Amino acid sequence: MRRAAAVISLIFHPLFMPSLSVIAAGEYHRAAVGTTADARLHMAYIIVALSTIAFPGVNVLLLRWYGAVSTLDVRKRRERFAPYISSFFFFVLGYILLRRGALPPTIPAVMLGTTVTLILLAAINSVMKISAHAAGAGGFAGTVVALSTVYGIFDAGLIAFSVLMAGFVISARLILGVHTPREAYWGAGIGFCTLFVFVFRGLAI
Repeated sequence: MRRAAAVISLIFHPLFMPSLSVIAAGEYHRAAVGTTADARLHMAYIIVALSTIAFPGVNVLLLRWYGAVSTLDVRKRRERFAPYISSFFFFVLGYILLRRGALPPTIPAVMLGTTVTLILLAAINSVMKISAHAAGAGGFAGTVVALSTVYGIFDAGLIAFSVLMAGFVISARLILGVHTPREAYWGAGIGFCTLFVFVFRGLAI
């Protein structure tokens, strides 16, 4: 059971969720306007992958190398501040690049909502530990629900997948004993609400 929970935590790692959400936003847009391949969307996917997976991932490896964090999954609350702050700069860079492209407004909205979620996690982390995994999964679910509303395309399969994924991720974190139910539920709630609001409103600075 713990091995399955560890695999789920790895597959649905919070660093992967922004890319998954942006791809969902791009595919909803393509379905709505009836386009096929779009080089701008592909470039957006690459930007998001670099700014939310590659650069933050390498940064965590460097922090582990220099002893700033004791484990790669950064389980200790007091060690999370450095990865959050450094990831914030990469997220902002990705958002700025997306804003400069002629992209559907939901795509930079996803990135901005993700960045705000990161800020909230860092702020709450100063008081209590909170699940970034649950926040990422909840954020993806919030993105999908918002996209369905914005574009008027009800994809029952994708919505069900996003909700089930969030449930599996929360269960995995509880089984591994790295979070309490309160920490996991707060994370999922913050991720869902933040991304839903930003994507639904198309918020971008």
